Formats: sequence, C-alpha cells, structure tokens
Amino acid sequence: MDKIKLNLFDLKSKKDLLSVRKFFSKSILHWFNNDLSPKKKYFRKISCPLCGEKESNLAFNIENFSYHVCASCNSIYTNPHLKDGILESLYRDGTYQVYQNSLVKSGSKIRKGVLEKRKFNQISSLVNKKNPRILDVGCGRGTFLEICEKQNWISEGVETSGIVSNNKNIKIYNDDFNTMIFEKKFDVITFWGDLEHMFDPIFAIKKAKNLLNENGLISFEVPSSDSFLGEYLKKYSFLPTRYIESARHNIFFSKKIINQISKKFNLEIKKIESNGLDIQTILLEEFDKKTTDKILNIQDILNDLLLGDHYRVFLKKK
Repeated sequence: MDKIKLNLFDLKSKKDLLSVRKFFSKSILHWFNNDLSPKKKYFRKISCPLCGEKESNLAFNIENFSYHVCASCNSIYTNPHLKDGILESLYRDGTYQVYQNSLVKSGSKIRKGVLEKRKFNQISSLVNKKNPRILDVGCGRGTFLEICEKQNWISEGVETSGIVSNNKNIKIYNDDFNTMIFEKKFDVITFWGDLEHMFDPIFAIKKAKNLLNENGLISFEVPSSDSFLGEYLKKYSFLPTRYIESARHNIFFSKKIINQISKKFNLEIKKIESNGLDIQTILLEEFDKKTTDKILNIQDILNDLLLGDHYRVFLKKK
C-alpha cells in the first residue's frame, strides 16, 4: 500500500497551530501554584500508566509538566499526572471548540479524501468478512465512520469530548470508554488518537479485546516515545505546536510496550508503522516546494525507521 508524504501545513495551518497552543497554554495556568508547582487538586503522583513500573528518569520539562521515561518499558508519561476528568473539561470548552474547528477545517479534504481512506484500506486488508461491524472509540464527528459506512460496514462510534455530530450511529457519553456498556461484539475496534488521553489505556485495550469477535482487529494510533521528535526534545529546549500539545498528550507509547501489550493479551501484531511530522514540527516554517520535498523525503526515511512521532498499530485476536 502506497505511503503518504504529508505536508503539515496542508493539514493544519501555522496560524491555527499557534492559536490552539496559545489557548491551551493560557487555559492550563490555573492548574499550577504561583511557583508553577502542580496543584494537588489537579495532579497525582503515578507509576508508569502502561506497565506499572515505579522507577523513571526525567526526560524533559515543558510548560511546567515533567515528562518521565519509564525505566522498564521506555514509554514517556507526565508525573505528576493530571487527574481523570481534568483535561476533558477543557475539551468541552466552547472557545476550544472554535479553535479546534478552525484547526481541522483547512485539512478536512486531505483528512477525509486521503488519510481516512488509507486507514480504512489498511484495516480492510486485514479483515476477511463481509459487512464487518466496527466500533470507533473517540470518533469525533465520524469522518472515518463515513468511509466505513460507504463500504457497507456496520458502524458505531462513541465520543466523550462534547463534539456534536449528525451521524445517528455516534453515541455521546460523559464517561470514559472503560465504563461504557456494550451489548454486542465487533469485528474491528479503533482508537485514533484516543488511548493517550485515557486514565487507563491498558484496561481499554483489554476491554476492546473482550468486545471482539473471533479473529477481530484492534487498531490504534498513539504518540511515540521512540520518535526523532522525542529525542530532539530531550536534548534541545523548545515548545512544539503538536506532539506534546500543551498537556493534552500525557502518555507516549514505546515499541517495547506495544510488544508487551501484544503478548499480554495474546494479540498478533499484523502491522506497525510510524506516521510523523517531526521535521516540520521542529522547524515550523513553510519553504519553497523543492526544500519542502527534501524535508518530506527525510521524514519518509524516519517513518521507515519507525522514528516518526506517532505509531499506528494493528493487533489481531488469535
């Protein structure tokens, strides 16, 4: 399947990226005391949320958040860590919705016409069933589900951020996926940019497996702790407009933990790839086409080496 060389600024404008980051940077200040130490009201000390290891090493500090590398699984997480439900209150903020709508609008044609179709093609190549039933967790307005429905897949989506959709197959909840009750099983369950926001992402994967039919598939995309961008942040201080996303991304998955998840839940890794925008995120500048092509070629090599800033994973129930 052909890879996509994605230009960040075709997907999201520099102006919108900066506006969303500014909104979050300002909105999170009340979570900290005058000396910028985390308030107990909003934060708690934790072990690694992915493997439970207590030992960790500080990787970097950004906007008063401390990001630690797990001594066991090499994942990255914030510690102190936001308490459950704190971040969700910001997602439901009307001002955020305005900024977010603007952020995604410019790249909606690429997202729907290219990116979402590629996700569907990747999944459908691994599912040998006519009219499979799919559940998309954290489905937003249902753009990905629209692609599935056009192919006669039986689709259902759940969303907790307060986003409103006209899709009758999307259910809006105030609770986390881990507390939701489902009366049916599915052939495919997807988490596109959702697990890293969860209070207990490992339990979510366990729950998803239990909701799968025989030979069912779990697909997810998460920020990578193994990325070039992550290594750059460890060595050089700067405030990225994405990847960290001003406290929204508090858990970053390593390839090691993905392998551990596969073994723990008896799931076969059918495919793992990285999809990154590392170089353009660091530079945050637009160049002429010749230079941009060179940058995208460099990113393409980083993705081949699984060093892009996000992992996309496909796990099949044995």
